[in-house]
Amino acid sequence: MTRLGPYEVHPAADAFPLIDGAEFDELVSSIKRNGLREPIVISHDKQVLIDGRNRYRACLAAGVDVVSRTLPQRYTEEMVLDLIVEANVHRRHLNAGQRAMLAADLEPLYAKAIKADEERRKVTPPRRESMNTRADLPVPPAAPDERRARAKAAVSVGAAGRTAGQAKAVQRDAPDLAEKVRAGAMALDAADRERKQRVRSEPRPEPVATGPVTLTLRTHTGDAVPYPQPKSKATFNETKGMGISWAAWSWNPVTGCLHGCEYCYARELATKDSYAAAYPVGFTPLFHHERLDAPANTVIPAARVDDPAYRRVFVCSMADLYGRWVPDEWIAAVHESCAASPQWEYLFLTKFPSRYVGLDLPATAWLGTSVDEQKRVRIAEDAFRQVEGVRVKWLSLEPLKEPLQFTDLSMFDWIVIGAQTETRQPTGTVKAFAPPFEWVARIVAQAREAGCRVHLKPNLLGTVSPSSPGMQLPDEYPVG
Repeated sequence: MTRLGPYEVHPAADAFPLIDGAEFDELVSSIKRNGLREPIVISHDKQVLIDGRNRYRACLAAGVDVVSRTLPQRYTEEMVLDLIVEANVHRRHLNAGQRAMLAADLEPLYAKAIKADEERRKVTPPRRESMNTRADLPVPPAAPDERRARAKAAVSVGAAGRTAGQAKAVQRDAPDLAEKVRAGAMALDAADRERKQRVRSEPRPEPVATGPVTLTLRTHTGDAVPYPQPKSKATFNETKGMGISWAAWSWNPVTGCLHGCEYCYARELATKDSYAAAYPVGFTPLFHHERLDAPANTVIPAARVDDPAYRRVFVCSMADLYGRWVPDEWIAAVHESCAASPQWEYLFLTKFPSRYVGLDLPATAWLGTSVDEQKRVRIAEDAFRQVEGVRVKWLSLEPLKEPLQFTDLSMFDWIVIGAQTETRQPTGTVKAFAPPFEWVARIVAQAREAGCRVHLKPNLLGTVSPSSPGMQLPDEYPVG
């Protein structure tokens, strides 16, 4: 830490440049005329200057006594960081590159604060607050990993996740270019391009043979889970034979769910003995950070480049990414990966659509909600009236378990209806169920009136053979 008078200056405050020249002279003149209107902020032990370096210097120059405000002892280090960032970001006119570089500078401080806060929680268990007050829902402590610290730092200064990652790379590989970005003398994109050129021109060391590598994954409660590092780059999985007729790919950076739906096909797969290696904690929510590069690594086969289904990927087919228990940083990391590869159309699906509201959603997202019972209808309608800025808004009625009454379907672009297939759950077999024709026909008629496209899944027909060809079902998709 640097010092200013009797105080050590908090390193987060030092990440922001001091004012000088005419701007500093104006502050000195103002304090001479009016005194110090906004006290400096110091730590509870009166040893660290949290906020007010420029005001402190101006008081000395003006010959005015410094007035201070002491933070309460209850302030955690993460709360102190938030205070510093909020106080300083709004006082400065920073471009996108400067904000991103600031996020990179603050990331290690947030990582340290997160770790300290987690150690404190081990001694004092967290209180249940807000939506997590229900006894059946865990309070998810945030995993103290690099991605959470990066997401926190980026959000705090208003930087996009992608640019924060760029800034960190420039900071690591080209400190001289990072200084130019901080000073506003160079755009971040230009600095990153020059950084990449430098890295490519550096001699590559000979690879060293090593043994198997084990990753550490985290559950929604922060528990560590050992997992073998894949031998190849992460890519999407083709959905052939998976019953997903509307997307050619699936991608599962998160697995597991706590909704407890009795018919869940994903839980059936995750709890099979034959899948134990792929799902080391069964259907417990688990974050696979090693899969986040799949959108960048996957290539459409040459024979399928004209097939629109091969541009669509079902995200988290083995999870609910937006469940109440999912940490914010998991969602932010997945969205960041999607935004960095906008060539794909990302299909999301949740039973908790209210969490969509207010999120920075990928522009190419097909945002969906699953409704299987009447009690979910109002929740879906209320949430989707507030959702904007995505490519498609869709409604999944699979399985359709009871006759549903919607007040309005105009907020949806697309509706998928399907039957309940038989699944073998840990508690026993859940039988198949086909909804009556009248239930399906009523929704299709209402969808037509609202201008919605309709896709009826083939499983609604049951067994189809040459002697029993079945009915031609609507098989429509939104116009991209």
